[in-house]
Amino acid sequence: MVKSGGEKGWYYFNLVVLILFAGLRYRVGSDTLMYMSMFYEWPKLDELKYFDFTTATYNPLWYIFAAIARSIYDDFITLQIMHAIIVNCTFFWFFRKYCQKYYFSAILLYYIGYFCYFNMEVMRESLCICVLLLSASFLLEKKWLLYFPMCVVGLFIHYSAAIMLVLPFLLLFKRPSWKWEVVILLAIVIAMRVVNVPMLVLRLFGLNDQLILLIEGYIGEVRNVKGVISELLNFFPIFIFIYLREKHQITEENNFTPLMMGTVVVYALAMNVGIFSRFINYFVPFILVYSVNTVYRTLYWKFKDYQISYLLCLVAFLALNFNMIRFYTKDVSESYPDTHAYVRYIPYHSVLNPKIDEHRERFVENDREVSIEF
Repeated sequence: MVKSGGEKGWYYFNLVVLILFAGLRYRVGSDTLMYMSMFYEWPKLDELKYFDFTTATYNPLWYIFAAIARSIYDDFITLQIMHAIIVNCTFFWFFRKYCQKYYFSAILLYYIGYFCYFNMEVMRESLCICVLLLSASFLLEKKWLLYFPMCVVGLFIHYSAAIMLVLPFLLLFKRPSWKWEVVILLAIVIAMRVVNVPMLVLRLFGLNDQLILLIEGYIGEVRNVKGVISELLNFFPIFIFIYLREKHQITEENNFTPLMMGTVVVYALAMNVGIFSRFINYFVPFILVYSVNTVYRTLYWKFKDYQISYLLCLVAFLALNFNMIRFYTKDVSESYPDTHAYVRYIPYHSVLNPKIDEHRERFVENDREVSIEF
């Protein structure tokens, strides 16, 4: 989708529609239902001074965020609208900034693959991702005095924002290559199959046994063959795009290739331990921009001269879309019989016509019992 006039109006129209779609939902999304059940237990702004943050379940800035919502209008819809405005405005701004010619295509991919997930599912984590996107220029330009305070903000929302502290090391990959991808991927997979690397690192830091047992509950479950294949399918499009960029020397002012190398590491870890797949969320906006820019760059080539590259790019793009669809259609019968992941979001109900979907309610209730809150 290349801009062809009137794009500013369409940009804001799409933004408003998605904000309203997410902000006015009624009991749609697993995390949404969980947070709704606790919303009135959280403090308002004038109650924060009496609130014990040290024993609270979540990180401090989430409670402050909720307190602002409760103080504006004491209903969960206020939090939903505030959250939808922050998330969608940040994502739209990011796509427009780093995918300048083709940002509508990035927005379309975001809507198809990740809109429901980031707006209705990982609500706390999506705010951290927004912090990362707002600080992306600080990261790329190595402005550490501005970047690391943003990392602290993220950590005060969700502990998964610790991945932001690792991202600067990825910039050491000056000229990442597909060969390095393969080497890193194999090295991590083999190492983690031989040694329990995460637990070894935890013990090296001298953590007490009780805390180690708690963390082990999150990372102790090793992926089966199906899980490994799933992560390989997710990784495949990125591998092809990096290969094409290296082969045809595609460069941009804002080079996300080092960050794509980070996805290699995370996918390799996720192949062995499922919980690491949560960190991939932080790379998703970069992957979308990187993919769209790569696809459109190939359109400038003459097909007769670059037939193989054209076909590889097409396959990678189709695989990217297939992975997004597969995420919503995967079987989750372990939580509730004959259920697929889209039950979290379909059917959609709004606060203008509030209805309770019993199938979704029972699924979410059962899903809480078989999953661990991270």
